[in-house]
Amino acid sequence: MRAIFIVGALLLACFSARASHIVGGEFELLHISGNTYRLNMILYFDEVNGNPGALDQSVDIRIFRKRDNFIMVNSLRLFLTNMENVPYTQPECSQGGIKTSKIYYTNTLTLSSALFNDPEGYYVAWERCCRNYGINNIYSEDPALGARYAGQTFYLEFPPVVKNGEPFINSSPRLFPPLSDYACPGKKYYVDFGGTDDDGDSLVYSIVTPLNTLSPDALPPGGLPRSGPYPDINWRPGFSLNNIMNGQPDLEISDDGFLTVTPPQFGIGLYVFAIKCEEFRDGVKIGELRRDFQMFVVDACPVAEPPQIVGRKKGIAAFSQPNQTLSVSFTNSVADADRCVEVQVSDTDSQKPEDNFQEKVSIRVIPLNFRHTSRYLNDLLPTVNTATLINGSVADFTICFPECSYVPGGNYQVGIIAYDDACSLPLSDTLVINVYVQPPVNNSPAFVTPDQTIHINEGDPLISVPILANDADNDQLDVFVLVDGFDISSAGMTLSLDPTQPGQLTGLFTWDSRCDVYDFTQKTQFNIKVIVEDRDKCVQASGDTLHFNLSIRLPGNADPVISSDIQQANEKRVEITRKIYEPLGFNVFGTDEDQDFLVLKLNDREFNPATVGIICPGDENYGDVSTPANWYLDCDKIDLNVKSVYELEFIVIDNANKCRFYKADTLVVVVNVEPPDNLAPEIFIENLNPDQQVVNGTINVIRGHEIRLNVKGTDADVSPQDKMRVSLTRASGTVPPADYSFLPVEGVGEIESTFTWNPDCSIFLNGIFENDYRFEFTVDDGRCFSAMQNTIGVDLVIKDEESDHQDFIPPNIVTPNGDDVNDYFAMVKLIPPDQYESILPKDNCIGSYVNIRIYDRWGKQVFESSDRDFKWYPKNLAAGVYYYHLTYTHRQYKGTVSVKY
Repeated sequence: MRAIFIVGALLLACFSARASHIVGGEFELLHISGNTYRLNMILYFDEVNGNPGALDQSVDIRIFRKRDNFIMVNSLRLFLTNMENVPYTQPECSQGGIKTSKIYYTNTLTLSSALFNDPEGYYVAWERCCRNYGINNIYSEDPALGARYAGQTFYLEFPPVVKNGEPFINSSPRLFPPLSDYACPGKKYYVDFGGTDDDGDSLVYSIVTPLNTLSPDALPPGGLPRSGPYPDINWRPGFSLNNIMNGQPDLEISDDGFLTVTPPQFGIGLYVFAIKCEEFRDGVKIGELRRDFQMFVVDACPVAEPPQIVGRKKGIAAFSQPNQTLSVSFTNSVADADRCVEVQVSDTDSQKPEDNFQEKVSIRVIPLNFRHTSRYLNDLLPTVNTATLINGSVADFTICFPECSYVPGGNYQVGIIAYDDACSLPLSDTLVINVYVQPPVNNSPAFVTPDQTIHINEGDPLISVPILANDADNDQLDVFVLVDGFDISSAGMTLSLDPTQPGQLTGLFTWDSRCDVYDFTQKTQFNIKVIVEDRDKCVQASGDTLHFNLSIRLPGNADPVISSDIQQANEKRVEITRKIYEPLGFNVFGTDEDQDFLVLKLNDREFNPATVGIICPGDENYGDVSTPANWYLDCDKIDLNVKSVYELEFIVIDNANKCRFYKADTLVVVVNVEPPDNLAPEIFIENLNPDQQVVNGTINVIRGHEIRLNVKGTDADVSPQDKMRVSLTRASGTVPPADYSFLPVEGVGEIESTFTWNPDCSIFLNGIFENDYRFEFTVDDGRCFSAMQNTIGVDLVIKDEESDHQDFIPPNIVTPNGDDVNDYFAMVKLIPPDQYESILPKDNCIGSYVNIRIYDRWGKQVFESSDRDFKWYPKNLAAGVYYYHLTYTHRQYKGTVSVKY
């Protein structure tokens, strides 16, 4: 059985825009100049089975802020600019079932420092569906059939373009292009997915789960990608990030991006995976890109044997045994042409008729126990490093090592790898060689000047130390200076060094110790190392160090002392209590026995004293200072719910002395602020209708009579006067009251307002004509943080007017004879001696007077009135009997009245 492991193949054809065509791809963001960048998107497209209609001529990407997914660039169109085939390592191994195109989309953009400055950075995204169908390790099926789909989200993270106010220039890594190679089940497959970084940043590689798209659409709704997070693809049973292919070993990537896997014996099919490349600068991650790609195992693997490589030190007869490590050493007297090993490469495939009795082989050299600027040591390769073996022949190569070792000490290890031309990837064998090259003879430079330990007093005369170092080989010297966290010039020191003369370093160290010129308050001990190195032939680490151990003794300075007229003895913390509306006043003093210039002030570290009303001007003077501190605790400036304890830190500072010592003394006055004292307000009610009966504190009111109450509030507080408010806080009754009037009132000292209500019949329901009511009035003095109030209530009983219609007996005769006695008809009775009172039934909520009509005996109306106090004078009317109709809203009275002359 033969099987082929193919990168980037497709299984099924599809003929819609949402086609099975994506092999993989990634973004690149490259700095051009200033704030101008080029954004590239690379898409790997299956040319054999992919639908040409799924090839996009342009793509629209978005840029988001990582912190909150805010859209920074709503739409940037990248245009297709180039297409090229992904090559094979061994072009002759190519077979027509695999053809992958590398498609470039690109455009430039400006990343403004005013916008792209968020410390957490940004990300670029583009969503596209679909990946190839029928992939072995993930669900990737036609979404049109309702199956589990697998799209790809192209994703790149990049840092802000400005940090700490300075431009931050960065280009994303550029990964090595993938190959269309295949490998065989049970045989190692490898490919270099490493990359380069234009800025020299460190790159870290890892295998991650590929990202899916947020929906199965060919492109997102609207054609623009949505913000993350983006979902992972769905692994099929038995597969996961830790078991991508069931390989033995499985897919893994080295620190420098070298991808390896040995596919399983029965693992024919297509697999998808993703590589994450993280970008670090100075140990801090600044960016990330992802590349998705695919591999495919096909039943078409040729049988091949790896080559074999052995070696020997030049001049030695016997070669090493296969898989044996070779160790060689060379003295510094060996000529360049003899500092070599000879290797021999053989391959049994050169004896096979199916390979035409020949096999091409080549060699490469790699570092094993040290890092090099490139993956391969091409400078060690001979000019001719390939050969064709015929019918069992061998190829011999000579590898010579440089006089100067790759590592300090001369010991290092290399691997010489022999490759054949097997399909799809060359097979190999490695000869490990331990190499020791004795360094050339070199004398280290040395200081003639001895190490310096100098202790001086402030103000001593200028210190001068000449510096001299020599090199016996007369090599050019380099000099380096190390200090323990200080600036030489700021400490009054100078250090001039001259290494221009071959084999010699000269210089001069000086120290000016005047503390009024240089500030020694932060540091009085200093260490300087002057390191000299020679530029020997192999740039070996060989040098000498001159040590300066320096210290300065500073003069003494008396401490300033702070005091006040509220502290006792030497207290540095005083605690007092004040209530709001109380004053606080005291004086603070500062002295210095050296008569240095002092500054006395109230610190504002925890709060701004002026905002709460504290007045403290502070003071500046030589030797003695003082300042008053006054505080009227005004409620308008203090919120006890926020802060009730205030620490007033007074400080006297002496920092203007000769050596600029910072000397200070502090006094803390802790003020506990309490609510103000308060006298409760009082409230009174006066009934303005004294004729209304009061029984047991309840006012009895007959409906139809207005209720008028005077409500008065008083408060005895005078410093300051409280601003009172009187308001109606309760109105309740048998039937909820309405249409009453009371205006809340505010003021100081004494305030009042009037309550009025003239209830109508609507207050009586269900035939009940007596209701109970309660009104409560509250006075609140509004005093801050200690407000008090008082409430007074008034009870009302409101009854309807009583009326006895049964006892109503109207008069029945009128004598209009001109004697002014009984000469009119009215519903009144005489109350001796000369008062009249209505005898009509009183109006109430049951019934009320409407009118009276009087008719003669022929039915003619002779009189009408809607006035309860009507008077009918029948003058000029004929004597006789008249008929009246007295109408109420609920009934009518009828009767007769006789007119007699």
